Amino acid sequence: METIEPKILPLVDALNATGIVRTFSSCEGHYDPAEQTIRDRNHAEVRFVPAAGYSAQDVEQWLGRVLIRFKKKHGVMPMQVVGYKLFTPFDDDIDETFVLELKPFNRFEPPHTKRTDTDEAVLRLVQVLSAT
Repeated sequence: METIEPKILPLVDALNATGIVRTFSSCEGHYDPAEQTIRDRNHAEVRFVPAAGYSAQDVEQWLGRVLIRFKKKHGVMPMQVVGYKLFTPFDDDIDETFVLELKPFNRFEPPHTKRTDTDEAVLRLVQVLSAT
């Protein structure tokens, strides 16, 4: 088992604490040019599936409410916070995964600014999740 990166860990813990979802993948975001790979790492994300006893529709409705609460409480900030369902071909089936993504609005900001903005958005999302 890999260690969860420390800057995304509070969000992973808060998502799992809801009991509605089960996380399985996360990335805290890597903004320094030296940290870039062929895959875009200029965002943070947590991937999850419905927890036992919950349907995909339950998670869709819950995630929508979380995003609306986040927007109402924190308004516009220098991060785009979105949730979506990702469909991935897997053998002869389609794998469905939910993603909560935090992406800087301005990709030209310095790495330190993007890191600070991401960390703040993580803390704000944790507050919203704790209140639900």
